[in-house]
Amino acid sequence: MKRHHVRQCGLLVTSLLVATSSAWIGCSNETAGPIVEQKTAVEHGEVIYNDSSIAGTELNTYSCATCHGETTPDGPIKMGGSLAGATKRTSYWAGQEVDLLRAVNACLYYFMLKDKAWTADDEEARALYAYLEFISQDAPGDALPFTVVTDIVDLPPGDKTRGQKAYQRACATCHGAAHTGAMRLVERAPILPEQTLSEHPLGEYTADERRLVFVEKVRYGAFISYTGQMPPFSLEHLSDDDMADILEYLDLYNVTSK
Repeated sequence: MKRHHVRQCGLLVTSLLVATSSAWIGCSNETAGPIVEQKTAVEHGEVIYNDSSIAGTELNTYSCATCHGETTPDGPIKMGGSLAGATKRTSYWAGQEVDLLRAVNACLYYFMLKDKAWTADDEEARALYAYLEFISQDAPGDALPFTVVTDIVDLPPGDKTRGQKAYQRACATCHGAAHTGAMRLVERAPILPEQTLSEHPLGEYTADERRLVFVEKVRYGAFISYTGQMPPFSLEHLSDDDMADILEYLDLYNVTSK
């Protein structure tokens, strides 16, 4: 079906006509009436996939694309992996969910702070599904390997040089530059490592426990029980060697005086 959005002097009027496409509207100072531009549901869904405003709160700056997508050798590590094939899969979230809409709503609620779940009849949900179905056409439908580490153990020191690159790829998108937080995506993402260390002071935590806090946040975060909105980095997306390198880069094997 088609949906026409007509915008006139800031007023948006929506009229549902059919259900496989959507329209996006602009206004012009040179015309007497509204300008109507039609887009397909797939195009609408792609916009939604990349739009943080779908959460309906100014506190959120994450979109689906923040965590999901193909990871290239030198690009950001997408902790959620690609959603190509998602509409063909029989399970999500490491097997903890078997319904795609419920899996999407879990992301919206826990990580994007959206307080009202989508239903199967919602325009946004239908459009996002159309986009996911489109990018799934030639993709396999097997569930992606996603090993969530729940047994948190200390790691031997890594390599600081490799850690700097791993930090840039895995952490900087949300947390910004180490020590300053410059260019971080959202203020609630703590400046690393100082802000997290200050929340876990020596005396209340040992030096080893403070380091394990970082491992725990990265490995399962809010996915299991840790506070905050951090999604987990599975072993498939961030190896223990990479994790140790990041800890070394942040000087977390020497936290007795901080």
